[in-house]
Amino acid sequence: MIQKPLNWAKPATSVTVQVSILEQRHMTFSDKTKAENILRRVNYYRFCHYANSLVSVQNDYTGLSFDDVVTFYNIDRELRSILMEALSWAEVSFRTSFAYIVSNDKQDPFFYLDSSNFKNPSFHTQTLIECEKDFKNAGITVLGQDANGNNIYEAPPAWQMVEVVSFGKISKLFCNIDKVKYLDKVGKYFGFTKTEIKSVIKSLADLRNQCAHHRKILFSNFNSTPAVTQDMRALQIDGTKIGSFIFCLHKMMKNDTEMQNSFMKKISDLYKKCPANIKNEFGTGSFL
Repeated sequence: MIQKPLNWAKPATSVTVQVSILEQRHMTFSDKTKAENILRRVNYYRFCHYANSLVSVQNDYTGLSFDDVVTFYNIDRELRSILMEALSWAEVSFRTSFAYIVSNDKQDPFFYLDSSNFKNPSFHTQTLIECEKDFKNAGITVLGQDANGNNIYEAPPAWQMVEVVSFGKISKLFCNIDKVKYLDKVGKYFGFTKTEIKSVIKSLADLRNQCAHHRKILFSNFNSTPAVTQDMRALQIDGTKIGSFIFCLHKMMKNDTEMQNSFMKKISDLYKKCPANIKNEFGTGSFL
């Protein structure tokens, strides 16, 4: 249940008042009319979230201009767009590889239904329950109902299942799979060890959600990050920053050099136009 706060004192404010508040907090402006127009399309709360990433004391914008924040906001937005394209590629490629490798090896297109194929049977059962909503949305055939009135769906083969179930749920199935050889085979295809690939897929699924909901990428604490590999250490890539994700996406694309080159050119071009403080937040070490 959601209810209104009992003691809420802050009123809604106009963009003119919002500019005044930012000015009171020592932010400088080159054009207040332009600033008001920007705040009409970029939520004030969202704008301040970006501004606070650039200062050491929250809501004290001494030495910070409105234009500085807009520059950062636009860089982050462009980065998110580049990442979404790469993540879309990675997601489709992973979905395909997971279904292809396991169903062909086991000669069972419905392997994902068998709890004995997974390390944690109860977690597997819960994941399948979560998949039912995706089956419903995809129009999967309903065979009937169980004793509790829940729909019983006609299970699709693995190669169809991976196209209708969310990336996050497929990630859960993959990371819970019992046979190490499947982790190893999928990992090798993308250039990772069996341990690394689990971490990479989970973190990419989380990053995809973050990008899809238009959340800030730079100066962010991620829900999960890829395991730090030996080659990442050699390049001094910061495992807590977006550079670790960029490196993993680049590595996953080793079998598609056209996509790999396109992705890295866009990242490199964006990186070159970043101010020094924002470049540091990429955490790419000597990779870029």
